[in-house]
Amino acid sequence: MTSFVGRERELARVRRLLSTGRVVTLTGPGGVGKTRLARRAAAQAHRAFPDGVWLVQLAQLRDRDLLAVEVATTLGIEDGGSEPVENLVRHLQDKTLLIVLDNCEHLVDSVAALLGTLLAAAPTVRVLATSRQTLGVEGEYLFEVPALSLPTRSGSARTERVGVTCEAVELFLERAAAVLADRPEDEAFQRCAEELCRRLDGIPLAIELAAARLRAYPVEEILARIGRALDVLTTGPRSAPERHRTLKTTIGWSFDLCSLDERLMWARLSVFAGGFDLAAAESVCSDDQLPQSVVFDLLAGLVDKSILQRKNGSARFSLLETVREYGLEHLVALGEEKELRRWHAGYFAALADRGGRGFSEREIEWFQQIGLNHANFRLAMQACLSELGEPRVALRIASRLRMYWASPSRILEGCQWLRKALANSPQPSEERAEALWVCAYLELLMFDTQSAARSMAECRELAGMLSLDRVVAALPLLLVHENFIAGDATAALTHAREAVVCGRAVGEPGITGEALFYVAAMAFASGDAEAEKLADEALTFFEGEKAQPWRANVLWINGLVNCRRGEPDTAAACFADAFAVFRHIGHGLGAAVCLDGLAWASMLSEELPRAARLLGMAHPIWQSGPSRMMPHQFSELVARRTVEATVRADLGDERFEEEFWSGASRTLEDAMDEITRAPGPKPASTVAESGEDSLALLTRRERKVAELLAKGMSNADIAADLVLSRRTVESHVQNILNKLGFHSRTQVASWISRLAPGG
Repeated sequence: MTSFVGRERELARVRRLLSTGRVVTLTGPGGVGKTRLARRAAAQAHRAFPDGVWLVQLAQLRDRDLLAVEVATTLGIEDGGSEPVENLVRHLQDKTLLIVLDNCEHLVDSVAALLGTLLAAAPTVRVLATSRQTLGVEGEYLFEVPALSLPTRSGSARTERVGVTCEAVELFLERAAAVLADRPEDEAFQRCAEELCRRLDGIPLAIELAAARLRAYPVEEILARIGRALDVLTTGPRSAPERHRTLKTTIGWSFDLCSLDERLMWARLSVFAGGFDLAAAESVCSDDQLPQSVVFDLLAGLVDKSILQRKNGSARFSLLETVREYGLEHLVALGEEKELRRWHAGYFAALADRGGRGFSEREIEWFQQIGLNHANFRLAMQACLSELGEPRVALRIASRLRMYWASPSRILEGCQWLRKALANSPQPSEERAEALWVCAYLELLMFDTQSAARSMAECRELAGMLSLDRVVAALPLLLVHENFIAGDATAALTHAREAVVCGRAVGEPGITGEALFYVAAMAFASGDAEAEKLADEALTFFEGEKAQPWRANVLWINGLVNCRRGEPDTAAACFADAFAVFRHIGHGLGAAVCLDGLAWASMLSEELPRAARLLGMAHPIWQSGPSRMMPHQFSELVARRTVEATVRADLGDERFEEEFWSGASRTLEDAMDEITRAPGPKPASTVAESGEDSLALLTRRERKVAELLAKGMSNADIAADLVLSRRTVESHVQNILNKLGFHSRTQVASWISRLAPGG
């Protein structure tokens, strides 16, 4: 009765599955469009089934014993006095037909038993089923029906609705036109339609019910109230099945199919936002009533029933927003909401603690966990500041996420959470002192020096009053930032050295290591002759601590040092290594400064088009967040502006712009491909023939490393001899092998020996 919108990819997938599988089951939550998709796919496939395509609707069937009768009746098979299953077998054994079994979830066991018998006896019969729970039939092919595609945040419904990229908005506009007698085209309506479809997760039923509400309310009013979607979306066509007339009834149909334990688990899982993993579910949702040992199976059961969604290739689960809202209503009715909120906040506070202080070999994993659970951290902090009345826990969480906040796209949010938590917890405490320190740190990164000065002053006073030695020892780190912002790198270096001493005095490797990074960075910025040595010392420290994110920061400094020294290959290896870490932890700022550094190295290697592309790759990152952050200014002052001017002058404006914007259009994954691409090595035979001329391929430091290799020294011995980190030596060795076209250290030693006098 209404138009079919989108689903081209899904239809193609179902057709392919029907061509290979005897049983194809479309799964997914209520209202996602399983029935509509199955009917459409069956209609398109009818030519392949000369004996017909038959739709058996099971939603109203409650007696399991009548299943075979219902199928037989639909297929027009007369009783004949025999058992219904025998009748079906006899009728179907020589038929080529497709049976569509719609809404099997409440009869799963009976459907599975019947199909097992029928398919064994009728080899050319195929079945297309829809079910919120998998059937478990041998040879079953599963297809999880996704929600309708949504517009991107940057796009608009008007430009995207022509293809399948915005099916949800297209459906809403189609149904709106039917209700309003004309298809709305104005910008404001389009924007509201976009946001409405996002809030409804692209679920077709929810979108259709929302469009039906346009008879009584303007779209802006519906959008404003959609946070209570289950109550707002209560009007459906009279011709629709009863379970589809309201969204709540649709989801309640799934709820009724769950066991008591599954219902309780569903309710408890509703306290999560944006997804969760097994460990979080076990910790937050288990107690004496639901022991931890049963959580694994309960999650699997909820996935099978299409209540939970699991990302392909991931161990994370999520609930559609409307499904979560239904579970939350049940949790409130049970009187458990506040207790579950407390367990949820406690779990994520502990997760923040695990990587928020000191160093760990699992830092990258921790950063990734923080990014995946961003919405959960927001929810936990909000709960602590409101219904739980635990602002000090919110202070702790916000403070421990310091390095996560220190990125252009997140720094403002980090400041907002800290300020809100500080306002709600004015009493003197260690948590408040640490939060003031972190707040000042973020304010300095944003060049908000006045706010930072107030935060630092209160932090210093509070730390002294409470004798918080660790906080006092960390204060010089803030002075490093303050000095650098003022343009005094020499004073910043002095305070960085002071911070190293303070960190060691209180036995805090976190403070010591961060200070060593700043010592190296400020030595480089101030032109100190010891910058190379200090950068190596910092790298050695972090490699010993196995602290990957901070090691990446120091690798960046080592790269800059090597660029200034005229060793672009070594510099590029440092930048590439650091970039890989920053990309893994989602630290856009770190990725950007590494791309800028790689552009500098490429310029020094006379790879000018590549340098322009790399500058272009960093450009969108700088545009995405606050531009006045200290590392950004650092990169601008030391490399980016000079590199861009030089490369532009050598390439010419037209070629530079072409390469630059080519880079700007690429993703970080594309950038990784560009970074790992290296010029092909010079053939070994050419190197051997070129004799001493080939020494020109190596930098001064690489020639020294090659000479020590020829003496049979290990990387560790070379590092000690040249006062370098082992990682830097490894980079030098790899560069030597690449440039000379060799594959082993022995070849390098032999080549050096031949070049030596008398060799």
